Amino acid sequence: MTYIKLPPILAFVALVRGHMEMSFPPPFRSKVNPFANPSTVDYSMTAPLSGAAGFPCKGYQSDLGTPAGASVVTWNQGAAVNISIAGSASHGGGSCQVSLSYDSGKTFKVIHSFIGGCPLTPTWNFNIPSDATPGPALFAWTWYNEIGNREIYMNCASITIGGGTKRASTVAFSSRPDIFKANIGNGCTTIEGQDVVFPDPGPDVTGTSAKSGTGFTGNCGGSSSGAASGSAGGGSSAASSPTPQAPVASPSPVVSSVSAPPAPSASPSNSSSSIGSTYTV
Repeated sequence: MTYIKLPPILAFVALVRGHMEMSFPPPFRSKVNPFANPSTVDYSMTAPLSGAAGFPCKGYQSDLGTPAGASVVTWNQGAAVNISIAGSASHGGGSCQVSLSYDSGKTFKVIHSFIGGCPLTPTWNFNIPSDATPGPALFAWTWYNEIGNREIYMNCASITIGGGTKRASTVAFSSRPDIFKANIGNGCTTIEGQDVVFPDPGPDVTGTSAKSGTGFTGNCGGSSSGAASGSAGGGSSAASSPTPQAPVASPSPVVSSVSAPPAPSASPSNSSSSIGSTYTV
């Protein structure tokens, strides 16, 4: 067996490039997305956005409406779902949001905020709002790291919102806050060593920051959508959320899936989904 010792500078480059990425649902141009065009696969999915030019989604939302932008999962209104995060450098954690867009990424509404400790564990639970509009949607995961350069990480996936049992929502979907944006030259910057305590996290929040300070400075927006109803610590605010399964788990007996070209085995399983190119919850 042969071992290769990298020069110090190359070892450093390898380390700083080893960040985090959303692996489920499979993002646009990800190596785990079964619909990705092999010629445009991004093997640096863990890299942060390159400033304002990369927002949103590194520009990959342009794949919508093409075979490479096919929906990878169906999440029903009100369903308890989760995402999976993979990578080797969590930069001390930080804060994350998950959001939905219905206008190809021009605007995003936050459906859950995770304050502190994100993404120190691989699976994050939340609920789809019961009044989310059924149909095609753009799903986004954003992360503001606690330690390291002031950056924003963002991966996006093409999904479908399916119909579900209609329940009254505490906050109308249209009244949910816009996605938090910082570190893209917009006058808002995060502060190293602090967790971002989003100025308007929305009604669904997981976690609290053990750090002092808000984690941001500048013109970063303010609260407008009412008090959050999340949980303290690292659990999900949705008490009924199912216990996440490990990647490539056995299929759930209560969920049907569509089996088209099979997803790569490296693609993590949704906690309520079976493996395949598309999933339904």
